[in-house]
Amino acid sequence: MNNPFLFKSEYDGKQYVSERCSLNRAVMAKVPLRGIEDGIEGLNYSQIFSTPLIVAEIRRLSRHYAIDFSDIPDSRLPRILNEGLVSNDVKLRLLSERVIRRFGNRLGLLLLALRKGEAENRAARPDWDDACWEYWKGLDTVILTGGLASSMLGRRLKEQVLYVFDMAGERAYSVKLFENGAFLGVMGIAQRLMRDHQRCMGFDLGHTNFKRALVRKEGGEITGFTPFETAPSRFMQSRFDSEREKMNAAVELHNYIVRSVVSAYKDAATLTTVSDECLISIANYTYSGCLNPNRGGYAKLTLLGENYAAVLDETLSGELRRPVRTTLVHDATATALYFSDEQNAVSVTLGTGFGVGFPDIRF
Repeated sequence: MNNPFLFKSEYDGKQYVSERCSLNRAVMAKVPLRGIEDGIEGLNYSQIFSTPLIVAEIRRLSRHYAIDFSDIPDSRLPRILNEGLVSNDVKLRLLSERVIRRFGNRLGLLLLALRKGEAENRAARPDWDDACWEYWKGLDTVILTGGLASSMLGRRLKEQVLYVFDMAGERAYSVKLFENGAFLGVMGIAQRLMRDHQRCMGFDLGHTNFKRALVRKEGGEITGFTPFETAPSRFMQSRFDSEREKMNAAVELHNYIVRSVVSAYKDAATLTTVSDECLISIANYTYSGCLNPNRGGYAKLTLLGENYAAVLDETLSGELRRPVRTTLVHDATATALYFSDEQNAVSVTLGTGFGVGFPDIRF
C-alpha cells in the first residue's frame, strides 16, 4: 500500500515524514460511535488522549475517592494505575478501573474514527486528502509504544480499544504493545542505519530527557548496548518576545546538546573505540539533516544553519578533535524503525501527545 505520509528528499532521495502525519492536529468532528463518550466531539486528538490528561483525571478522581496523592509527582501517577488494578485497596482499584476504561474508550474512538474516515472528520482535516484516509482505513496493525503501552495498563487500554471496535461492528486493527521502550528510538536507528562491525553512540533528544547509549553491532545484529546517565532536557521553550531572545535560546540549547554528546563520547572512549557515527533521534520532523522550523522546542535550532546535522558535525568534530558524522531522525520514525519487519503497520507512541512513525520508511 502506497504511504501518502512519506516524502522523498530533494537533497539525497531518502524518505522522510512531515508534520502532515501528526494525529495531534486531527479533530473529532464526529464521534464514530455514540453512547461511549460523546463529550469529546469537536475536540482535537491532543485534547482527548494524552499523559497529562490522564494525570489530571487521576488527580480529580483521587479527590472523589479521598486518596492522597499529594506527595506523588505527576510523572509517577500513570504507573499508579498498574498498581491499582491489583491493589487490595478498593478505592484505588475503582479509581484505576475508571481512568483506564475512560481513556481506553477514548483511544478506541480515535482509532475507530481513523478507520471509518467519515465525511465530517475528513472535512475537519483539510491537509489530508482521500489517500491519507484510505491509508488509515487499510492498515492492518497499530503498534502502541511508550509508558502508557506497558504492563497491565497497556493491556487494559488495548482491551478497551478492541471493545469499541466490537461495539461498532468494525474490523479492528491488530493492536500490538511494546513494553520496554526506554531506548527504543536509539535501538531503532542503530538497527537500521548503523554500519556493521561498529561501536557508535546513539542519542534520543526528547522534550523531557536526553538519553544516551553506546551500541555495538556485529553480523547485522545489535550485540551490545550500554546506557549512560540520562540528562534532563533544557532550553526547550518555543515562544519568544524577540528574534534575539530566540537566537540566544537556540545557542544555549545547541551548546547543551554538544556538552551532553561530548561527555557521552568521552565516557564511551574509556570503554572501547567509538566510530565516527553519531545517531540522534530528535523530537522534531527531520529530512536530510534539516529540522522543521515550526515544531516544538528544537525548531529554533534552524536559526543556526539550514542543515543542523552539518552544524553538529562541525562543532562535535572540533570539540572531540576527530571526525564525527551525525544522522538526525524524527523521534517517532526512529521508534518505528525498530519494527521494520512489520507489514502494513504504523507505530504510535502514547505520551504528551501522539507520535506517529512508519516502519516501511526507506532511507
